[in-house]
Amino acid sequence: MKLKEFYQLYDFDEIMPIIVDMFPGTNKFKKPLQKAYELIMNITPTESKQTIKYKILHDDNSGESYMGAEDSNFATTWDVCLGKNVVREKDVYLTDIEIAANSLINLCFISNYPKEFEESHQQLVAQ
Repeated sequence: MKLKEFYQLYDFDEIMPIIVDMFPGTNKFKKPLQKAYELIMNITPTESKQTIKYKILHDDNSGESYMGAEDSNFATTWDVCLGKNVVREKDVYLTDIEIAANSLINLCFISNYPKEFEESHQQLVAQ
């Protein structure tokens, strides 16, 4: 499934509680995250043969493991990210809404966002 399709499955008000669960303290960023979601819903995806691969990642500093996608999967523009297929490796049990939530955060902080998101991005990184 393309990344854009994950967002089409849910309203922002369904995704936001998952973001708060995954990233405690993010409730204060509801407005800029909602702006990102609204922009995403209006962007036409650019077809891409690349994938966003969710897998088990290891943090060498803490020794902990977690499910996620490497930052490099999001190192492009939003339209290209939205046109990528999302795959889950074996033993990755993230739900569709968890992928939508996680990737929204990744788009906001890693990807090259559209100029319409600049003010909201500044709100996210200011704190």
